Amino acid sequence: MAPLWCQVTTLKDSAMDFAVCPSCKQSVLDDDAVDCPFCGAPMKGGPRPGGAPAKPATSKAAQSSKSVSASATNTASAANAVNRGAANKSAGRSSSADQSSGTDDLPFETETKAATTVAVATATKQRSFRVVCPMCETVGYISPKSAGTRVKCANPKCLVPTFDAPQLPPPEPEKPPEPPRKPNYILLGGGTAAICIIGGIVAYFVASQPAASPVAVNRMTPEEAARLLAETAPAANTANNQTKNSGTPDGTPQTTTETTPNPGDTKTAAGSTVDLAKELPILIEKTVLIRGSQNRSLPFSRQMAAEAYALLGNIEKAQEQVVAFDRVGQNVPFYKISILTELGWAQLRAGTSDAAKASALAAYNLVNKLPGNGRSRLIFASRLGSLLIATGEADKATQLANDYATTWKPGLIDSNLVAERLERQDGQVAALLQSGLDDFAGSIAQVTATRPGVVWFEPQAAAMARSAAAHGFSEKAISWAISQPEVRQLEALGEIAAFEGATAPPDATAEALKAKFDSWGANASVMKLPASKAYLFARGAAAVASVSRPAALGLIKEAQTLLEPVELPAPMTWPKTQGLINPQLPAVAPLERLFVAWAEVSIACQLAGDTAGCDAALSKALATLQGVGPALNYVDQFLEQLNGPDVASIRDRLKDELGIRTEDAARQAFSSYRRGTLNYREHAAIRYDLELQALDRLAQAGGQAIVWKKLQELASDTNAVQKQVPSEISMKLVSSLATAFQLANEPTQAQAVTDWYSGVTRIGAITPSATLLAASRFAAKDGAGAAAVLKEADAPTRALMTSLLAGQLKEVGMVEPALVLIGQTSDLSVREEASIFAAHAAHHQGEAAKIVTHLQTLPQATERLSWIRGLSMPIKK
Repeated sequence: MAPLWCQVTTLKDSAMDFAVCPSCKQSVLDDDAVDCPFCGAPMKGGPRPGGAPAKPATSKAAQSSKSVSASATNTASAANAVNRGAANKSAGRSSSADQSSGTDDLPFETETKAATTVAVATATKQRSFRVVCPMCETVGYISPKSAGTRVKCANPKCLVPTFDAPQLPPPEPEKPPEPPRKPNYILLGGGTAAICIIGGIVAYFVASQPAASPVAVNRMTPEEAARLLAETAPAANTANNQTKNSGTPDGTPQTTTETTPNPGDTKTAAGSTVDLAKELPILIEKTVLIRGSQNRSLPFSRQMAAEAYALLGNIEKAQEQVVAFDRVGQNVPFYKISILTELGWAQLRAGTSDAAKASALAAYNLVNKLPGNGRSRLIFASRLGSLLIATGEADKATQLANDYATTWKPGLIDSNLVAERLERQDGQVAALLQSGLDDFAGSIAQVTATRPGVVWFEPQAAAMARSAAAHGFSEKAISWAISQPEVRQLEALGEIAAFEGATAPPDATAEALKAKFDSWGANASVMKLPASKAYLFARGAAAVASVSRPAALGLIKEAQTLLEPVELPAPMTWPKTQGLINPQLPAVAPLERLFVAWAEVSIACQLAGDTAGCDAALSKALATLQGVGPALNYVDQFLEQLNGPDVASIRDRLKDELGIRTEDAARQAFSSYRRGTLNYREHAAIRYDLELQALDRLAQAGGQAIVWKKLQELASDTNAVQKQVPSEISMKLVSSLATAFQLANEPTQAQAVTDWYSGVTRIGAITPSATLLAASRFAAKDGAGAAAVLKEADAPTRALMTSLLAGQLKEVGMVEPALVLIGQTSDLSVREEASIFAAHAAHHQGEAAKIVTHLQTLPQATERLSWIRGLSMPIKK
């Protein structure tokens, strides 16, 4: 047998002949290689990529050594061909030494495919296919023919230089060429003529416009403004006025005035008065096209424009704005709910009930787009709910009341859940402002003046029912209210009763209103309860007090007659040890309803001028609450002991009183003892919250003397369990009381209140009530003073009072203070909301011309359209 070295054959003697690179003369194992794996030159000749010359060829022995080395490193199959039998270990080590250090780091041999292409760093004409090394992310370029094969990284320092190149992307299918069309010379000629005509019209329109402004459309021309102001001014000559029926939504006629001009009087001839519905579209069309920084929200602009058109009865134009809104309102789709709601009311006024129902259902399908919080979602939901009631979709209205209701629950006076308290306040504000948006009789001012003695428990449901009744659908509103659960039923019927009282004629009688309320009793379960029925009578009495004082006093007497037989609860006493471990507390609901009824009677008496009746009713309301729970300060003092350092002695006392022997049993008894005390505190917090609500409402209604008297009585009670002393929680009430005395020109009483409160609580500084102070300044026609007061108030109070005051233009001459108040409000969204109410109130006073003049000076399109929206609301007589 021959020695092993004799068995090793050279490449020259081998039966295998390898391809040789014409540039570097290296042998290449892959017969199909396009480029040399060593120098990168084309295997069929040509220059090396990058223009670098090939290295001079080495000796055949060196070539053989390098070929063996390359084959040993790159592919196991080539190594077996050269080293048949693997006899020469030293040759293998020598070959390995010529390779990169990465080969020495591999403890085991792995079978890898040979790299057929080395990527270059710069793209060339032949190497245009871009690849990225998955190891070092170096970008290289290879020939498109090498796509899908094994390639080598262009980075010589890459740790894993070989990888599979991706496949070429599939070529895009070529589209078949369209067959040539024969030109339609008729259409071509017609289109050319149309373009010329339209171009001429546009050129004429542009030439007739004022000088270019930074926005697409800015202000009206002076001639248009003068004509519009003249046409919207109150008629000077009332002798030739003619009344026309415009068909209001509740079926009552709406009057529009047309004055016959005098040809000899140029001012009168130029200023013939017409309905605003004929002129406001000019303002809408010009304003809604404004773009850029002078239009903060294109979706809101379209919303205001669509609602204005709907209120004017121009359904076609309103629908055009809906289409325009769809182009710009993708991010705020819930705005469309308000648009469709107003469109639905317009369709009902036009007698197209099917179209109104379609609009209501389309809006209902967008409810899931409402935001998760904020006041706007509550207003949108409750306004839509009233339309659903009117269109016969009562079940969907109920669903809205269930899903979008901020039910008021007493007992959160000292809660740290700020978001929950704020949402509760938002619900009350939304219910008040909805009256202005839906144009209730007397609008927002009367609803605010006659709001309940205690805040609404379900404000959104109450606003739904009241809105449907205000739109002329009282029967459907009552039917829907009766179908609701007891609390919601009473709240909704109470607001309908208040609406009936507010819209009663001056010669209304208590008997007529009582008969109307009694007619609901056949199906309303709450009408069978004396306290609930008395509450409805008291709500009607509070509302009718400003219309007919005798009618109000008559309804108050009916409510008192119903309440007198109802026995007041005994004041709560503090239980013994066993009573705290197993507390037996009274049901809150019936006592709460009795208190609410007496509180409402006290407000009605105050508004009707019956001071003695107000005092007596408030006393019975507070006595009812003494049966709900103990005084809050008493329970808090008791809890301080349970949370203090003397817990061990309390456990020892429990062991003695209860006969407990073990410490574990004593700890369990103490835990139950403390839990029972917390249950009593919950009732005490409910009582205190209701007390503060009723007293604060009465102080704002002008009953500050009675409230001051009751506060002192509660603080001087000889029963320690019932002695209610003021605390930090009652600061808002004390502020309202002191401010009311100050505004009533009783500074001595105001000082007595603050001194008394400071002496008990050690709180020195009491901020005056921004609500009462701003209202007083505004009533004195001091819009700047009201704005200055509200700047110091918290944001919710500032937003609410700005809108409420702007809508309370009760007499001529209040427009200017309203303009000042709104103009000095920094929050643009608050200004926009208040503008709607102020414009409508000014329209009621016959001062729409002042609003038209003012809105043209505003730079923001959204603010202009808010004023226009208010002017578009019909006036209900």
